[in-house]
Amino acid sequence: MKRGAVLFSAWLMTGLPDALAAPADAGDCPPPPPGAQGIVDGPVRAAWQPEPAPLLVGQPFALRVTLCPRDAQLLRVDASMPEHRHGMNYRPSIQDLGAGVWRAEGLLWHMSGRWELRLDVQSQGASYRLVQSVLLP
Repeated sequence: MKRGAVLFSAWLMTGLPDALAAPADAGDCPPPPPGAQGIVDGPVRAAWQPEPAPLLVGQPFALRVTLCPRDAQLLRVDASMPEHRHGMNYRPSIQDLGAGVWRAEGLLWHMSGRWELRLDVQSQGASYRLVQSVLLP
């Protein structure tokens, strides 16, 4: 397990005092929303949450994404089904809500099964691809 993954697990915990809820290297990162899923790639952490929740087959949704460090920019959101070798039929739009929080609108997962959510992020001149498997019943 990457060191960042361990730190991010602590960053996502709720119900802890503020000093314990964020890792020491999180700086002034915004807190993730309660119940958010987390993805880590090196120094970049993302917490994401679907709106509306829960995710349902064939229902449009948006993602609220909280990035750390704050300078990180969400460049692209995409998803695919590796077992079926296809992706989404839509390309989401991305909006910067400020303070490390982003909103991606226009997502729709049209089949049940395993999806791979991909967030392309840029931070401090480097590019990162954060990937997480999501099982849609």
